[in-house]
Formats: sequence, structure tokens, C-alpha cells
Amino acid sequence: MTQSIEAPAKEFCIDWTMDGNDGGRVSITLSGQVALLDGNRFYKVDGVLYISEGGAYCREVGNPRLSVRRNGVEASGRHWGWETISARKSANRLCTMDGYFVRTGYWAPADRSIQLSIVAEHGVTRRKSYSTTATVRLVD
Repeated sequence: MTQSIEAPAKEFCIDWTMDGNDGGRVSITLSGQVALLDGNRFYKVDGVLYISEGGAYCREVGNPRLSVRRNGVEASGRHWGWETISARKSANRLCTMDGYFVRTGYWAPADRSIQLSIVAEHGVTRRKSYSTTATVRLVD
């Protein structure tokens, strides 16, 4: 596989705010870019997940473990299925260091777009909550 980028990369950004029980808020941002490689045979997601505001209140929102997930959409509308593409990091850790990630994968001729969202796992039960979804259309 060659690593030459033949198509321009498309950028994405998701801002998500989690509210705590006592009025505290934590804002989380996911941003980066998606590109197709090697004649549209592979995709590459390159991004960063970080706390953009309210880091002092991470405990109030349960100090969730955050990760990024992806899903693909084919021309027929069929979805690949959600898959985690970044390591889970606690919100407290993301206050001091951004969570960078890179993911590459196979891009089939029927694929048209990729969806990305943030996942927060709360507590021992690992109850999950999800941000809104960003859809990046790569093929017309």
C-alpha cells in the first residue's frame, strides 16, 4: 500500500457538552481529517479528542472514559457498523493531554461516507452516552 494522498482530505469537528448534577459542564471536542489513499482503496482518519472547556468538573460528570467510534455508509445506504477507533482515555487525563489517534482501513468501491462520534463510558456499569454524529462524504 502506498501512502500517497490522491484526494484532498476532508475535515470534521464535533463539539459535545456533558452536564453534571450540580451545574458543572465539560465540553469535549473531536476534530481532524479523513482522506482516501492509494486510488480510493483505503481510508485514513487522523484526529484529536480533547477537553475544550470545564476540565475542573470532570468528576462531576462522572469522569467518563472517552473514545471515538466510526461507521461507514455505502451507496445503497447500508452501514458497516460502529467500531471504536481510538483508545479509551479518562476525562481527567484528557484535561492534561490531548488524545491523538490515527486509523486506516479498507475502502470498498461501494463506500461513500464515514461517520464519526464520541463515546463516553460512565462508572463501573460502563453506561454509555454518545455525541452527535459527524458524517464526512468522501465519494460523490
